Order: sequence, then structure tokens, then C-alpha cells
Amino acid sequence: MKTLLPMIITFVGGTVVLLDYFVEGSAIASASGAFLSWSVLLAAFSTVLGGANILTIHTRNVRDKRTSWGLSLVLVLSLVVWLAVGITGTTESDVYKFVWQNVYSTLSATMFALNAFFIASAAYRSFRLRGADSVILMLAAVLVMLGRVGLGEALSDRLPTLADWLMKIPGTAGMRGITIGGALGGITVGLRIILGLERGTGLSA
Repeated sequence: MKTLLPMIITFVGGTVVLLDYFVEGSAIASASGAFLSWSVLLAAFSTVLGGANILTIHTRNVRDKRTSWGLSLVLVLSLVVWLAVGITGTTESDVYKFVWQNVYSTLSATMFALNAFFIASAAYRSFRLRGADSVILMLAAVLVMLGRVGLGEALSDRLPTLADWLMKIPGTAGMRGITIGGALGGITVGLRIILGLERGTGLSA
């Protein structure tokens, strides 16, 4: 029963929301709207539950002084302080704006800056000439990079035009293929969840 009831709720809710995109009808539209509203409430409760779970786990790490308990202490303090700022003030308060602009935005920029090193590392591994595919990838990347800087334009007036063509035609085609593949993958996973076939959701047998 613990598995059957969530599976039935997931199947009915997913089917109704899916039918709302293809079938016109006030009954289906109202039912779909109700399910979507409930999903927002469930997401809100899940956020609170997840925050409480994180707070419990890392408080226990600090109390028992486990490995990297200092990082857990920073996380707990940040969570409590940010929660207090959010509850006592609004998004227009001076404290909220200060924390957002000087702490959150700065840390976000730092994370994006670190991503540049991971991207460079991934590009180095991808550009190793191990076959025809990697040779084509490297040539396209070099042409695009040269076409985007002044050095490429100084070498040849055609490099910027070629770089734009590579970005607009093959690049757009590749992005559309990735988007279509991601959409098909999302549909497949959604159907598997609705039918109770996806493992790790608590609905599969």
C-alpha cells in the first residue's frame, strides 16, 4: 500500500496534467490547475523539510566534530543568518540588499570563475587528437576563437565571417539536436515516473 498509493496519485496527476496540453475541457483544465497548485505547495514543504534535514545533519557534524566540521559550521551559520534576514525583513531591506550584493553575488561570481578552470580542463581533454571527430572539434574551436578576437581579423578578413557561420549553422544545429534529445529524454523519464517504472523514486517495485 505504501508503494501503490503514491503510484496511483502520481499516475492520475501526471496523466491529467499531460492531457491538459492536448485535450480542451474545463474539467481537465481545472483539475490540472489544482494538481499544479498542489505541486507548488508540496515543493514548498519539501524545501522546508530539506532545509531542516540539512540543518540537522550538519549540526550533528559540528557537535561530534566530524571530518570537515568547520565547513558544516559555516553552512549552519549561513543558513540561520540568511533565514533570519529573510523572516525579519523584506527583499527591499538594507540588510537583505547588503547580504545579497556583497555575499551571495560575490560567492556566485566566484563559483562561475571556478567553472572557467573546469571548462578549460574539459576542453583540454576533448581537444586531444585521438581521431577524426576530435580533429574536427579542435579545428572548429580554433577557428571560432580566432574569429572572435582581433588577431584572427588581422590574419584574415574571412575568419570572423567563418566563425559566425560555424556558430549559426553547425552550432545551432548541434544545439537543436541536444535540445530535442533532452526533451525526448525528459518525456521518457516523465512517462517512466508516471507508470512507476523509474527506479529511485520510491514508486518502482
